[in-house]
Amino acid sequence: MRVFKAPVALVAGIWLFAGQSPSTAEVPVPRIAPKPGVVVASLSDEPPESLSPAQAIKREATVDVSIAVSAFYAEREFAPLWPPERAEALRARLSLAAFDGLDPADYFVPRNGLSPAALDVSLTEAALRYANDAYSGKLTPSSVSPIMTVEPPVLDEARFLRRLGQTKNIARTLDRLSPQHPGFVALKAKLAEALNAARDQRVAIGRGKNLRRGTKGVRVAALRSRLNATVSRGADPTVFDDTLDEAVRAYQTSSGLKADGIVGPRTIAMLDEGVGDHPVASLVSNMERWRWLPRGLGGHHVVVNIPSYRVKVQSAGSTIYDGRVIVGAAHHPTPVFSDEIEHIVVNPYWNVPVSIASKEMLRGIMANPAGYLSRRNYEAVMNGRVVNPSSISWSRAALSRVRIRQRPGRGNALGAVKFMFPNKHAVDLHDTPTKHLFRRDRRAFSHGCIRVHNPFDFAQALLSKEEKLSGAGLKRMVGGKQRWLKLDRHVPVHLTYFTREVTADGKLVRYADVYGYDRRVQRALNKS
Repeated sequence: MRVFKAPVALVAGIWLFAGQSPSTAEVPVPRIAPKPGVVVASLSDEPPESLSPAQAIKREATVDVSIAVSAFYAEREFAPLWPPERAEALRARLSLAAFDGLDPADYFVPRNGLSPAALDVSLTEAALRYANDAYSGKLTPSSVSPIMTVEPPVLDEARFLRRLGQTKNIARTLDRLSPQHPGFVALKAKLAEALNAARDQRVAIGRGKNLRRGTKGVRVAALRSRLNATVSRGADPTVFDDTLDEAVRAYQTSSGLKADGIVGPRTIAMLDEGVGDHPVASLVSNMERWRWLPRGLGGHHVVVNIPSYRVKVQSAGSTIYDGRVIVGAAHHPTPVFSDEIEHIVVNPYWNVPVSIASKEMLRGIMANPAGYLSRRNYEAVMNGRVVNPSSISWSRAALSRVRIRQRPGRGNALGAVKFMFPNKHAVDLHDTPTKHLFRRDRRAFSHGCIRVHNPFDFAQALLSKEEKLSGAGLKRMVGGKQRWLKLDRHVPVHLTYFTREVTADGKLVRYADVYGYDRRVQRALNKS
C-alpha cells in the first residue's frame, strides 16, 4: 500500500499518540481495499488527461476502494463530490478528530501528489473511515477480553454517504455520528478541557502511612494540592487540618468511598491513578467503550458500571434508583454486554456451577456427602429428581451427571430474589446473604454475577412500568416455594465498564481499573 509522510496531530502542544515521531509517522493513503471476492472494473487504457471528470472518477472508484464508496459514486454517475469549498470544510472537521477521541492522522489526505479524481475519492474514503470509527469505535470488544461480548452498532455506510453527498453542513453531519448519550457527551467536554490545557501538573501523593487530621508532612501538602484545599494565610500547608479533612470527605463521598477522612491505600490509589500520564488517554479509552453501546439504551433501562460498583435504573432520562453492587472478582470477572431482563425469581434455588462444585466443594462432599450437603441446605439432583447424595460415587466425572443445588431460604447464595436476563455467560442480578461486604469500598468478590445491596428497592424502580408487579409485592412473596414471574415489558440491561464518569455538577470521577480493561484499550488504540 502506498503511504504518505504526514505529521501526527498536535493539539495544544500535546502529541496525541506517543511513539511516533512527527517527522516520520507514516499514514496510509485513505483508500480501503475491496473485500475479498469483489470483482472490480478494469482500468481504462485512456491517458488520464483525456478523460472527463466523471470518467476519471469512475477509473478511481472502481479499483482499490471500498465497496460502499464504489457503489456510492456509481449511484451519482461518478460526479465529483468535493469541490474546493466542500473539500476544505471536510478537511477542517477531520482535523478536529482529536476532540472526538480519534486520531486526525487516520483521516489525513495529502493536498498534492494526487489527481483531482484520486483526491475526490480519497476524501470520501477518509470521511467514511472517520464515520465508522466515530459510530462503532476502532476496536473489536472481544479483542480486549473474550467476555466483552457487547456488539457495537454498525454504520449504514450507504445511507451515510448519501447524506454526506446532500448535506450543506458537513461538520454537523459528522458530529452526529458519535454517541449522543449524556455520559459520552460529558466525557467529550472533559477531553476538550484536557486537550486545551498546557499540561497536567498533578503531584502524586505516593505510598506511605495513612493520612488523617493532625498528620504533618510533604505528602499532606501534595494531598492539599490535589484536592485544591485552601490554607489560611500563615498556616502550615503540610498540616492535615479541618479544611483538608472536609475536602477529603467530600472526595471520598463523590468517589463512592467510605467518607471517614482517612486517606488510606484505597483513597490514595484513586487519587494517584494516572498521575504522570496525561488524562487524554483514559478519556479516549472510555469514549471508545461508549461507542460500543447501543445508540438507544431504552427509555426505561438498567445500567451496571463494574468499576464504580453501582447499578442504576434510568427512566425518561432520569435516574430513579442508584445502589451498590458486588461484581466479579478479578479471576471471575463480570462480563460486559447488553441484554433484557425478562423475568424475576422469588425464593430461588441456586444451581451450583460445575466449576464451583469441582474446585470448591467436591473434596468436602467426597469426605461426607450427606453431612456436607445437608449443613449447607444443598441437594443432589439426577435426571430431574432429588437423590440421596450417599448413593452417588462422587468424582469430577460424576458432576457431569449430578446437579447440586441449594434450596430456597436463609443462607441461599442468591438471597430472596434474582433478576434474570438469559445469556451465554449465565450471569444475573440477585440478592445475597453476605450484606456486610457492601460496606467495602472495593466490591469485587463474586464469581461473575452482580449482587444487589437492596434488591427490593431496586425491584420497585425496575418494575415501575409494570402493572401487576412491584418491589413491595415481591417482598411479600418471600418464603416458601420458588416462584417465577414474567415481566410484561422486558427491560434493557447494560453491563458496562467505565473508569471515568462525569457527575451532574461536572466533576470528573475516576474509578480503579479493576480488570485492567482500560489499560488494554489504551494500548490497543495506540497500535491501531
